[in-house]
Amino acid sequence: MFLRVVGTVVFLAMVATAVIWEKTRPTIAPTHHNTAVVGATLTREIPSLLRLTWQGYKADEIQSDGRVVDHGRAGVSTSEGQSYALLRAAWMDDRPTFVQVWAWTRYNLQVRPDKLFGYLWGRRGDGRWTILDTSSATDADEDIALALVFAGRRWRDDTYLRQARAIAQGIWRDEVVVVRGAPYLTAGSWAPAYATPGPALNPSYLAPYAYRIFAGIDPAHHWMRLVDSSYRVLAACSLSPLGSGGSVGLPPNWCAIRRATGDVAPIKTIKQADVYGYDAFRVMWRVALDYLWNGESRAKAYLDSSAFLRRQWQRKGMLSAYTHTGAVVGLPDVPLFYGADIGDFVVSDPAAAQTITARKLLPLFHQQDGVAYWDQRYSYYEQNWIWFGVAMVGDALPNLAAVA
Repeated sequence: MFLRVVGTVVFLAMVATAVIWEKTRPTIAPTHHNTAVVGATLTREIPSLLRLTWQGYKADEIQSDGRVVDHGRAGVSTSEGQSYALLRAAWMDDRPTFVQVWAWTRYNLQVRPDKLFGYLWGRRGDGRWTILDTSSATDADEDIALALVFAGRRWRDDTYLRQARAIAQGIWRDEVVVVRGAPYLTAGSWAPAYATPGPALNPSYLAPYAYRIFAGIDPAHHWMRLVDSSYRVLAACSLSPLGSGGSVGLPPNWCAIRRATGDVAPIKTIKQADVYGYDAFRVMWRVALDYLWNGESRAKAYLDSSAFLRRQWQRKGMLSAYTHTGAVVGLPDVPLFYGADIGDFVVSDPAAAQTITARKLLPLFHQQDGVAYWDQRYSYYEQNWIWFGVAMVGDALPNLAAVA
């Protein structure tokens, strides 16, 4: 979300806990040499785990009116949280939940004339619950628009498609900036005007798979050019030394693009902007999805070139947050990160992806008082990204926009 500084501090303070899955879980001792056995086991388990944890998430995080509650941030709601719930509801074919979440989102967050969403809703100092910040966050806007396209296709409702088109048009108008003749996706409605060093970008917001779909519902804008610029700027921000003096090829949480030259630059005013952290790790999942849906060669090339994560796994059996030069930041093993890092492995090392899923992701499953969840029960960010990662391994993220 918009300047996830508070979120970064909270997550860096999390303690990684070892968990024991249910006694009924099959015993798995995965290695790189038993991929077929592990793969068959995962195929059987994943659909059930996704259903159970979706039901658990609804019980713990989604109110009856459709508001997604972030328990770790004083009960606020964000456009990001609403967007994740909409995507998951569409993928789970859960129309009643989709309707509730979308109704709350429209009424409470879609308060801007451009049809984009205020990113933060919560309790004011005077005790009133209301919108707290009307600035938009591009990742949420595009994820909501994509979820609406999915809903329109899956449930054959053109109203959702019209709503998605209006949001896509708002994204282009207020969150895309043109630099030296090329359009670039910025981080939110506030970001195109970011003066020094230039428009602010969050690489983890880049979703080329979505822009291909938006091109179909909003042909008036050059969405395929945004696909091209997304891959260019993602590679540039990953390979540039930024403010760190070097790079191991990982994307940063934040970077900027200079208006005069089109070169990328570090953003020194945002804490841990150069770090591969709690924003940037999502890049791997988003890029992998473009490859899995569209066979995009640039997605494959980018993930293949991101060998640092695979080397870390091979050498240490752990993944974490890293500086731009590859030093561990915070905890040496962060369960949350596997949920999106898995995209790198699914595409570039499928055997390791199966192993990581069995060793690191599936053991995070819990049930308590009839509620299923991943790792830390009331960590909304973990619940979503571990679910997304397991779903990717389980081939449970279809491109619903392609439904006839």
